[in-house]
Amino acid sequence: MTWTKSHSGPRPDSPRQIIGTLIVVLALLFGPLAAPQPGSGQDGSGAPLGLLLTWQRDPLTTMTIDWHTGSNTTAQELRYRRVGAAEWLEGPSPDRSPFPHVEETFIHRIELTDLEPGTEYEFRLAEGGRTYRFRTMPADLRSPVRFASGGDVRHEREMMERMNRVVVPYDPDFILWAGDLAYADGLPERAYRWVDFLDVMMRSLVTSEGRAIPVLAAPGNHEVRGGFHRNSEAYAPGPEWQREFAPYYFALLAFPGHPGYGVLDFADYLSILLLDTDHTGPIEGAQTEWLRSTLEARTEVPHVFPAYHVPAYPSVRNPQGGVSTRVRELWTPLFDEFGVRVAFEAHDHTFKRTHPIRGGAVHPAGVVYMGDGAWGVRNRVIGASHPEPAWYLDRALTDRHFSLVTLHGPHLHILTVNEDGRVIDEYPEAPTLPR
Repeated sequence: MTWTKSHSGPRPDSPRQIIGTLIVVLALLFGPLAAPQPGSGQDGSGAPLGLLLTWQRDPLTTMTIDWHTGSNTTAQELRYRRVGAAEWLEGPSPDRSPFPHVEETFIHRIELTDLEPGTEYEFRLAEGGRTYRFRTMPADLRSPVRFASGGDVRHEREMMERMNRVVVPYDPDFILWAGDLAYADGLPERAYRWVDFLDVMMRSLVTSEGRAIPVLAAPGNHEVRGGFHRNSEAYAPGPEWQREFAPYYFALLAFPGHPGYGVLDFADYLSILLLDTDHTGPIEGAQTEWLRSTLEARTEVPHVFPAYHVPAYPSVRNPQGGVSTRVRELWTPLFDEFGVRVAFEAHDHTFKRTHPIRGGAVHPAGVVYMGDGAWGVRNRVIGASHPEPAWYLDRALTDRHFSLVTLHGPHLHILTVNEDGRVIDEYPEAPTLPR
């Protein structure tokens, strides 16, 4: 089978895809995917199968920790303490729920509260087990805050892992992914992709000091069976439909939960808006009304970043596509009205940065749209579906990449780095100094 850069799925003739296909066939023949053995491929001590940190509430004083185990793992109780403290504290009893479509495998979730802002903590899941770290967010921007932004995370394990290892030395406070995570499409027979995805996170999104980097993620089409809610005749807002058609996104990611979009506020200096471009619910109606009121309430916040999957200004696809058109009609006027400076998009598997855009035209006080989702996937051809070069693109490259966003007081700086560790873009561009 011929493979081109514009192919959107995993390469059909790769060894990993062949193995994945065999797993799917076995799952279909013999029932749900058999649970991976705890500690498999690790040290045999009952180490977790996956680890994911995020926030459900205040990032200054809380941390949500998820870990995943098989049924024969010995009971685990989380212990934590501030780094440097002598005494270990006992965490609350974890909530336990089944890992979707993986037999005898479970998600354990704890939210730690009443933590100190801007503080490093350590935790462990078993006596003698590995000690991990996390840090809470600071109360203000007197010191820089950094996060890594991207999307379209895993076609193949090696691609995702390679980018993760480029990201980690930059020591971001958290990661923001704009959808298309494990490419499981909400299908039971692809649960193995999430098992592998979480294993990669546990192995390669941990710093040399043992700090596990928290993740925030919006939904993309590959989180949902059928890609978009409108493709499901059974669609009805609420958890019943979500459990069937987007089971992994809602079970494995504690934020934002129902209804698939939400905002996370970092004191009064940063707000991250995770939006849903027609995947688990419609753009129009309740979500757009919520977006207006949410932006209006944050006009005094200096850094407000919407993140969503399907781009308003795509680098590859035709900008007249239905979802892109509705984002431009319903959302971008709100970004203009309420002073958004940068919006993060994905879906097209390239890197792009637009000119500042306001009112559908280049404007010095406009919004810059960045993306387009190429963390760990095969790239596409820029402008492949455009009838002519897109007027709105300032820079576009066929590179797997992430963008490092640095906030310091009112200042914003974004450095984009490719999988080889080379800087491919800087925004705003550094001024040219006189000789």
